[in-house]
Amino acid sequence: MDLPEGLLIANYESVRQKIVGFISAYMDRAGIDYAVLGLSGGIDSSLVLTLACEAVGPERVIGLMLPIYSAADLDNIRDAVELAEALGIEHQLFEIGPALDSFKSLNLDKVCLGNVAARLRMTTCYAKANMRNGIVLGTGNKSEILTGYFTKYGDAGVDLLPIAELYKVNVWGLADHIGVPKHIIEKTPSAGLWANQTDEGEMGVSYRELDSILFLRFDKKRTTDQIAERGHSPETIDRVMSFVSRSQHKRDPIPRAQI
Repeated sequence: MDLPEGLLIANYESVRQKIVGFISAYMDRAGIDYAVLGLSGGIDSSLVLTLACEAVGPERVIGLMLPIYSAADLDNIRDAVELAEALGIEHQLFEIGPALDSFKSLNLDKVCLGNVAARLRMTTCYAKANMRNGIVLGTGNKSEILTGYFTKYGDAGVDLLPIAELYKVNVWGLADHIGVPKHIIEKTPSAGLWANQTDEGEMGVSYRELDSILFLRFDKKRTTDQIAERGHSPETIDRVMSFVSRSQHKRDPIPRAQI
């Protein structure tokens, strides 16, 4: 299935310059010394890391590898470390498994435990940032944000979202443009919250189809019938739109009682 016209960004160099300028300007204006981010070994964090190094210099970027247990995530840790060392940033490995294990007495299911894991990663990034007059860079992209494929107060708990306006297909495109290693770009996307988890498997739709539907609905203002005419089943369209509607509370400001 072809991507709709206009979804793919035509000028990735312009996007690179805008994101680099965004990070640099914010940190300079706020008087921040360091940018801290979690490094999963996946494409989103690798892209943000590379852009941050260009924006403020690798000496002002700190990367944290935060697996649940290292032994179960060796390939991703290796990829994260190799990129961190190639870029010349300070980096550290910290297992969140021992802290996560303490929650098992609550008899949480795997999704709830996954959310706890995401929040432990957020807490760790902020602890490091607090120590170093830093901010936490988020790695969420537009596809994840629109569908709510993130943990509230977890991976969404950040100070800046440099790639929040990039659909996943354009994350791949920009990463290729700036030279993120091919094996990272081609890796199956996963949040790494439990064994054998993949983004597309959990959502039940590929990123190419997800992005096409989201782009047609929100950028092109197409109706369900018009989107279906491009070959997307009504069931898949409804599924994607249900992700959006059910997760609206994640994107809204915290409600306040009016008095």
